[in-house]
Amino acid sequence: MEYLRIEPTDTASGNSVWKLYEESFPVAERRKRDDHLRACGDDRFFPLSAWEGGELIGLMFFWEWDSYRYLEHLAVPPRLRGQGYGSEILRYLRDSDHTIILEIDPLVNELSVRRLQFYERAGFALTPYRFVHLPYRLEAEPQELLILSYPNMITKKQHNDFLRFVNEEVIHYCEQSAE
Repeated sequence: MEYLRIEPTDTASGNSVWKLYEESFPVAERRKRDDHLRACGDDRFFPLSAWEGGELIGLMFFWEWDSYRYLEHLAVPPRLRGQGYGSEILRYLRDSDHTIILEIDPLVNELSVRRLQFYERAGFALTPYRFVHLPYRLEAEPQELLILSYPNMITKKQHNDFLRFVNEEVIHYCEQSAE
């Protein structure tokens, strides 16, 4: 599998990745394209796509700062799910000395439970911490999410570092009111 940084100037593969992004996440959980392109200019943001034989296998968008990686989005096309591609993409992400943090929806249905089980099989630990994610778009509501971490459960200090980074840095790449 080949991992490529998604460059704003590469419209062909960029459009394929953007289509997968839009199909994989609800509107409230994704940036508008202009906000995403601004985030691509931040050296801490890694918008990566995974390819095999010229076929898009998946995407992962993550942030890296200090000793952390925050996995913001991970998606595999529906027809390829259950074939190990998501696990392989996670292995690439975990192949570092960083503490990895991600969030998932509360466990309210079978899909959310399966998502938790997928990350637990990959070695992630569900933490006792909760997180109210600020919306990516003005019309969306904040969402309470569950936090998972790898390779160990994060401490309260690490959780606070994560909150600070998301609420002070990542928020700059979400739709902002003109006020």
